[in-house]
Amino acid sequence: MVEVQDLGERALIELARRICKVGPPVKVGVGDDAAVVEIDGKYLVATTDMLVGHTHFPMGTPAKEMGWKAVVTNLSDLAAMGAEPLGLVFSVGLPRGTKADFVRELLRSMNSCARRYGTYVVGGDLNESGDVVISGTAFGTVPKGGLLTRSGARAGDIVAVTGELGVAAAGVKMLLEKLPKRGYGKLLEAYAKPTARVREGVFLARSGYATAAIDVTDGLAANLWQISRMSKVKLVVDYSKIPVSPQVRKFARDHGFDEREFVLFGGEDFELLFTVRRDGWEKVKRGLSRRHIKVSAIGEAVRGQGVYIRTEEGIEKMPDRGYEHFR
Repeated sequence: MVEVQDLGERALIELARRICKVGPPVKVGVGDDAAVVEIDGKYLVATTDMLVGHTHFPMGTPAKEMGWKAVVTNLSDLAAMGAEPLGLVFSVGLPRGTKADFVRELLRSMNSCARRYGTYVVGGDLNESGDVVISGTAFGTVPKGGLLTRSGARAGDIVAVTGELGVAAAGVKMLLEKLPKRGYGKLLEAYAKPTARVREGVFLARSGYATAAIDVTDGLAANLWQISRMSKVKLVVDYSKIPVSPQVRKFARDHGFDEREFVLFGGEDFELLFTVRRDGWEKVKRGLSRRHIKVSAIGEAVRGQGVYIRTEEGIEKMPDRGYEHFR
């Protein structure tokens, strides 16, 4: 009998997409960063994300880090659609022996993170469970004509990304391997207190030049493949143009790791990977720079299929792998 570990998360999502058929007024159903429903001339965007203690957090992770990440994870999906947040609701499962101080710190952190992005935790549910489970739903709005999806990239577009990549994955590696933390504050911060690119997503949606977007949570390679498949274009990126933190390079060099594993296949950076029309790239770049956001053009979309990467050794097909549940 086939088990979920034989299929993996991606195959299960495809199964859900085939079963859960949609119709009017649904604009986007299963398979993108969020679902989209048209209401009164606007798009209502809704997403849900679940974090489970032993799956998503190293042993001993403080409640404040769990709460912060739960909010960022959901808001990041809204950002990838270009949505302005309206609010969040959370269902929280807790083991019976959980300390009240843990719950207090968890909720305070969730509230603090939501307020940072100009929104609120507006409700939810509490239940008993065998592990800490935090399941959130975020909702927001996008004007008609401003929605970003994974399927809008076209041949000729620039492929770009915000921030730097591989930072969170290197931070997790450091924690799991119990390696020295001195001098690697940025790696730890990226894992413990990630950033959702909400205002960047809203700007891209309103610019009129962005054509597709996704948040980098499963790893750059996997997310490039998702855009390529859904947009039916070939993406070619240049490794030398991918923004890599000096701390990631030093960490990999000092401990004998392959830097590319963090940069290409590590997850949870929560940066925005997006495509933009070539004639609008300079305007988008200037607009984000004025907001003090680092943005880098890393490649282009061309006619064809698949994802390819250019390195010093030449150009080759990029493996379609990254973090995937059940694998």
